[in-house]
Amino acid sequence: MKKLSFYFKTHNEYSKPITEHDFLLRCIPQELPEQKLVNLFLDVKPLPTGGNFGQDSFGNRTYVGRLPEPHKVFNYTIRGVAIRDDSLKEECDPPLPIYTFPSALTKPSEILRELLRDTPHDEDILRQALLFRESVYRSMAYKSEVTDVKTTAAEAIRQHAGVCQDFTHVFLALCRMRGIPSRYVSGIPEGEGASHAWAEVWYQGKWYGIDATRNCPADETYLKFCTGRDFSDCPIEQGIFWGAGYQKQEVYTTLKEMPPEE
Repeated sequence: MKKLSFYFKTHNEYSKPITEHDFLLRCIPQELPEQKLVNLFLDVKPLPTGGNFGQDSFGNRTYVGRLPEPHKVFNYTIRGVAIRDDSLKEECDPPLPIYTFPSALTKPSEILRELLRDTPHDEDILRQALLFRESVYRSMAYKSEVTDVKTTAAEAIRQHAGVCQDFTHVFLALCRMRGIPSRYVSGIPEGEGASHAWAEVWYQGKWYGIDATRNCPADETYLKFCTGRDFSDCPIEQGIFWGAGYQKQEVYTTLKEMPPEE
């Protein structure tokens, strides 16, 4: 069990004023048997009208609001304390078939099929997933600004480079070609930096976190925000607005373990 202090801030700046800004956030940590929130504070500036908490079709917690007045800056911050204890994971029903089939960003390609053939086969789902994790980690180099949120697993593996969402998409593509139920996860890992992506595979009634970018388990040092078939199902921020100009975004996160007595 770990007691974690978390902080997540996104700063959006626009070169020209925007108006009629409707947004949806998925940065609210999930409440699960193995992940409980002790406290949570959400701050959105400018102050929105009609701000409401809700849930999307994948079960992710959401916050929606509207900023009708002109503004050039949009900030949102969450902070709080969570308890992570993977020993409390509960068995769940088998996932929907959508987590076994290719999604828009995880469709097979010849290079992906080659990587699948080159990865040793194991009948045990979890051991097979760990072999895929190793293959992705060894086949990809972490490079920023060579991909974007629309980059597919096929495009990422073709250039053997990308960021965490690309590593995760390639890993998911391999799992689904082998028929392993798997899903995309957004959240933050221990330390400081930016948001992160990893995967979960369903094995013997439970979801297990796997981080192909770091070649390690996504364990109690990770805080989960949202899940989906791939990135397009669960971006942390979505929105529409009136206006033209350039948008600049900066993200800063921290997740650190607290002494049990605090």
